[in-house]
Amino acid sequence: MDFSKLKGEKTRYITGALLVALVVVVLVSHNMLFLWAVLGVAYLVGFYEALKLYEKIHALSFSFWHYGLALGVWGLSYISPRPIEGALFVGMFFAGALALRAKDTRQVLPLIYPTLPFVVLLALFKDFGVRGVVWLVVVVVVADVGAYFGGRLLGKIPLSPTSPKKTLEGSLIGLGLSSVLGGLAGMWSVGFTWALGISVVVAISAILGDLFESYLKRKAEVKDSGACLPGHGGILDRLDAMLFGGVALHFLLFLPYV
Repeated sequence: MDFSKLKGEKTRYITGALLVALVVVVLVSHNMLFLWAVLGVAYLVGFYEALKLYEKIHALSFSFWHYGLALGVWGLSYISPRPIEGALFVGMFFAGALALRAKDTRQVLPLIYPTLPFVVLLALFKDFGVRGVVWLVVVVVVADVGAYFGGRLLGKIPLSPTSPKKTLEGSLIGLGLSSVLGGLAGMWSVGFTWALGISVVVAISAILGDLFESYLKRKAEVKDSGACLPGHGGILDRLDAMLFGGVALHFLLFLPYV
């Protein structure tokens, strides 16, 4: 084990600790407006980062209308009891308007990712409360931390050509730890066995979300999606796993047997 690899990343650890503290404050407040506002800031920054990535990947040109649509989606997400359908409603009409004017329909991409996953995060709180969000945070954070430190200490085999620095060993360590702790965090709702199974799927989804963001950055030929989080990059760099994991958890909790 090479513990020297874990040194010299003070900035990353401090930023991570501050983000955890912010999440704790938001969840302890148990206030819908506060969570909507904080998550909304993250969404708008992430939306901006996504526009820049899509501009580089697809040579697209985005206008102020996209930001207006993003604000509209987020406003609807607060007042509507079905925020996911609200986001789909806006995206559908925008895609239709692009087709009507014979514009490049790939301009709808930012209303798919990261918009829909961010809206699902808010829907998770609306539908399942703080406990649902805590469950998600436990699974995703433990999977990420376990994969990071496990990969640094024991990693040998690359997980994917999309992100060569991530290792199979680290991912398996993160998956195992997050599944067990997620099972404990979610047993309040569905019992430990179901919670364990759901946590496995959520953890795998989180890993795929991380890889998806890495793929976008590789295609755009950039190291980070942004620079607003010292030591971590941008909002999408930090929340990519949470976005995919949130979609998985929200879906699985609505299955009939759960």
